Amino acid sequence: MALTLEAEQSMRDVGLIGFYEEDQDGWLATVRDTKAFLKAKFPPNSPIRRDDVSKGLVTVLEVHEDFKDYRNEKKLRAKYWIKHFADLLVDRAWDTIEQEEVNG
Repeated sequence: MALTLEAEQSMRDVGLIGFYEEDQDGWLATVRDTKAFLKAKFPPNSPIRRDDVSKGLVTVLEVHEDFKDYRNEKKLRAKYWIKHFADLLVDRAWDTIEQEEVNG
């Protein structure tokens, strides 16, 4: 699912937007790498959609040490924080990644 305003506001309230902004380039690379992995593993010529990448990112974020540390520090134990953050990453990175692919 795409990022909703409610999810974005909730993440802003607990500081996750700021956490993202501290390493935007690193998160962009994570989204880029996840999309490239999916493209290599999906059937040839299959479109890679935002939700495909977000779903892949959830797995990455579940074990991402900095993200885990942040969630533990803020006591963000619910799984939806991982999904919301994955949606945020895709939302923020998608246009840049698509433009990179067009420009080669």
